[in-house]
Amino acid sequence: MESVWNRNRSRALLISIAIFSCGAITSIAVGQQSRATKRRPAAEPFATFHSLDRQLSVLGQQSAVLRETISSPQTVNRKAARPAWRRAAGQIAQTVARIENLALRLRRRYRGKPFGTRLFGRLQARAASVQSALKIIRSANNPAHAGNAASDVEKRVVALGLEYDAITDGYAALHCAPDEWTCCEPKQQEEAETPAACRWVCTKQAQRCRGFVGSRLARQK
Repeated sequence: MESVWNRNRSRALLISIAIFSCGAITSIAVGQQSRATKRRPAAEPFATFHSLDRQLSVLGQQSAVLRETISSPQTVNRKAARPAWRRAAGQIAQTVARIENLALRLRRRYRGKPFGTRLFGRLQARAASVQSALKIIRSANNPAHAGNAASDVEKRVVALGLEYDAITDGYAALHCAPDEWTCCEPKQQEEAETPAACRWVCTKQAQRCRGFVGSRLARQK
């Protein structure tokens, strides 16, 4: 089992890096626009996006620790000893729970907007899927079983990151004029790799946004 994990370690590291940075574009964009414009504190959904960025970064780091824990030699001195990977999986579960709660917060915020509800509902479901896979690792009694379960967790973590990227991708390139609203429009079928993805645009009238609106840039004085 150890040899299998060693062969896949470089690929897994690249995946972790991708998950670690999948939300970085949004964080950078929020910071740039905050410096360039006067926006009300905690503008949504971008404040929650920023929190999701941080949790996804932590998730990438924790996933790497889990792989290292399973692939490293295990020392068990007594029958009742708790495998080290269970603790690592438990830490990941706490992070994923935070991501679930953040996705639920946005789902409730946009409950009157079908497209927003669908987007954040899918994100929440992806997080719940990771939690389900983690339960198998936490119940595994040997490295072989834990390793197989961790491969499934890794796939679901990647899917979670891609789901989040489908929502936030393109926001960094958005430059709205003062007094305009940020707007997530549904991407056309030929534009999107997933059936639910955002195309971020600027609009002067929030009611014209076919998806859901974000923050409004303050009028310059």
